[in-house]
Amino acid sequence: MDNLKTELENRILQNQLLDFLNNYGIKEKKLSVAFEHFCNYCIFSHRYPESYATDGMFYQSVHTGKGGDYAVDGILIVINDTPITTLTQAQELIDGSQHFSAKFVFVQAKTCTTFDSGDMLKVGHGVKCFFTDKNICANQEVLEFKSIADYVFANSIKFVENPSCHIYYITTGKWTNDSFLTQLIEKERKNIEQLNYFSEVSYIPIDALHLQTVYKEVNNSITRQVVIPKIVAFPEVDGVLQAYLGLITFGEYIKLITDDADDLIQGIFYDNVRGYLGENPVNKEIIATVENPEKYIQFPILNNGITIVTRTMNSAGDKFKLSDYQIVNGCQTSHILYKCRDKIDKGMMIPIKIVNTTSPELVNSVIRSTNRQTQVLDEAFESLKEFHKQLQEYYETFEGEDRLYYERRSHEFDNEKRFRRYNVITLPVQLQAYMSMFMEEPHSMHRYYGELLRANKNRIFQTNHQLIAYYTAAKTLHCVEKALNNGDIDMKWRYYRYHILLIIQTVIRKMKNIKNVPAPNSKDICKLCSVILEIVDDKNNFYTVLKSSVNLISKTLTKRKSNELRNGPERTKEFTMALVSNVDLMIAEVEKEYKKVGVKN
Repeated sequence: MDNLKTELENRILQNQLLDFLNNYGIKEKKLSVAFEHFCNYCIFSHRYPESYATDGMFYQSVHTGKGGDYAVDGILIVINDTPITTLTQAQELIDGSQHFSAKFVFVQAKTCTTFDSGDMLKVGHGVKCFFTDKNICANQEVLEFKSIADYVFANSIKFVENPSCHIYYITTGKWTNDSFLTQLIEKERKNIEQLNYFSEVSYIPIDALHLQTVYKEVNNSITRQVVIPKIVAFPEVDGVLQAYLGLITFGEYIKLITDDADDLIQGIFYDNVRGYLGENPVNKEIIATVENPEKYIQFPILNNGITIVTRTMNSAGDKFKLSDYQIVNGCQTSHILYKCRDKIDKGMMIPIKIVNTTSPELVNSVIRSTNRQTQVLDEAFESLKEFHKQLQEYYETFEGEDRLYYERRSHEFDNEKRFRRYNVITLPVQLQAYMSMFMEEPHSMHRYYGELLRANKNRIFQTNHQLIAYYTAAKTLHCVEKALNNGDIDMKWRYYRYHILLIIQTVIRKMKNIKNVPAPNSKDICKLCSVILEIVDDKNNFYTVLKSSVNLISKTLTKRKSNELRNGPERTKEFTMALVSNVDLMIAEVEKEYKKVGVKN
């Protein structure tokens, strides 16, 4: 990355870019591509913080700037507040919902210090063509997102409201509100608006200063100061530093949930077990109350209010300063208040409860107790199970510079500076790794995490399971992704990284004359994992095994006469079975490579 230090003119952005690349283990030599990844991260993480936490290769999944990109470098489609990168994920969410919301986000990133009118026109035209061209000629990433968009609109009868469309044009220069460029942007925005596809269309220019601010907000804990005129303190409670119950005006509350650009801060709702459910009957009643000048005074009586958990809180009189806080109950209310913000009296009172604690167990208890009123999905409470606490403690038994950390609660380690984000294994990643390696289902990993969890809730994360199996799977996946980021193997093989886990497990198991995958609660699975970890922990040995695995996948694709690396057989059970069958057929060849690294029958 040394070349990046001298090529980017803005020193602050330069340091932020390098920090991002280092934090996520990205080894990109080309400045323009690295900057595209950086800008995608800033925009997508700012709006949807969970996106980069659920997939170690997410930055590649949303990157479209590879030629045939319709003048956009990044695309994100959001369904029911869930970032989507595959058609299967979209199908599961849409088919499983009576109603759904959708957002389309596009990013174009330029390292130049000017805002080029021609490029800005191309972006607007490209986005319009993305939605209107029936037979587009584009790269595989764009085609994937196009298939998702087509499915979204094919199910328009289920729309809560028409989708929104957001375009971000980013450079390292300074935006001066040039009248010509402003008019150009507005014209392009209206061109897309006139399609009558969207409830909202925005085209936002972002300059160096704005981009710096966004990166800081994404990576630092949020701090806000508000006035709460009517409030009382709770009696002393074990594990609670401070706790208050009161009424806050809408004018003050909106400060807690919006950023400087007046966007809703999605990250503060991440621990809330219910995402925004759209305009269901209950939420429609809330809207009717807050928008009615004669009824809004009833709001604090009719609404259950907001519950906020904060790690840090300082108070002086009626002034409260909150840092690193989460809204653990009140997601529906907050979204509605934000949506209707221009129609609400600033003096409307909102019930609020604030709990200042650093105890994860107490936070979990608050989340569970304050979200009993409405049915929630299974995955919402998964992280609260004792199993994940035990697994987190197991991870902590390992040492070394490149050790891994298990984040059982989302964003638990956001403020940790002693290790890179790249070394954090989230619950969704843990699920994907274990299912691929030991449940032998790598073909299912493009599905939505919540659906995977629900379908396998009695097969995974059980109290009697050996913890080493989960760690082994995650460690192996981490090493595979590290090899991809380092360029040790071609980035195109990222679509098969889950299959690589299965191959490693299968070959080593067969060489040890173990017929089937050992039971997850057995001593045999511990023995198998110990052998795998010996190889994984040795860089040279692991690279040999990795090359052999990629070679096996390549030969299997050739046998099946498949040249498709994204939308082909890797997403089918049939391909997985063919791969496993070829392990048997090619075992002699594979054994040669594995024996080089000390694996013996």
